Amino acid sequence: MHAKITIHVGPEQLFAWLAEPQNARFWFAHLRHEADVLPDPGLSADAGSRTVRWTTAPAGEMVVTGRGEVADLSLTFTEGGHVDEPPAEEMSPNDDPTNAGNALRSIKSHVEAADGGDPDMHTPGVVSREDVDEADREIAADPEHSGTPRRQGGG
Repeated sequence: MHAKITIHVGPEQLFAWLAEPQNARFWFAHLRHEADVLPDPGLSADAGSRTVRWTTAPAGEMVVTGRGEVADLSLTFTEGGHVDEPPAEEMSPNDDPTNAGNALRSIKSHVEAADGGDPDMHTPGVVSREDVDEADREIAADPEHSGTPRRQGGG
């Protein structure tokens, strides 16, 4: 399973935030179906490849790419035989059974520090026209697994 989101901060800043073990509480719970007790995810970080891995089920990794003030974050489960399970609570139609999308939206909200914590709210910052065009092409090529689309209208 693979999921991806675009976050409007520099890739180095996003990787640094993900590499901090205390920040795992904001996203790791979304990947687990037993949310009452959150075990240590067993994080490791490789700054050279900007990859954060965790070994606690469901084991996986996140890779940060991008440039300037725009980062792409990809999440992939690495454990063999990972079986999607239904969540413990009701989902919206856009939620995956693993809730990887919720984990990525939580990361986006915390790192961008969106007003009110809403990951869909417009966040301040200047993004180059080139980065926006590149993100739009990527979203058009794979809309189901690509980053967050730009808001239409006044955003």
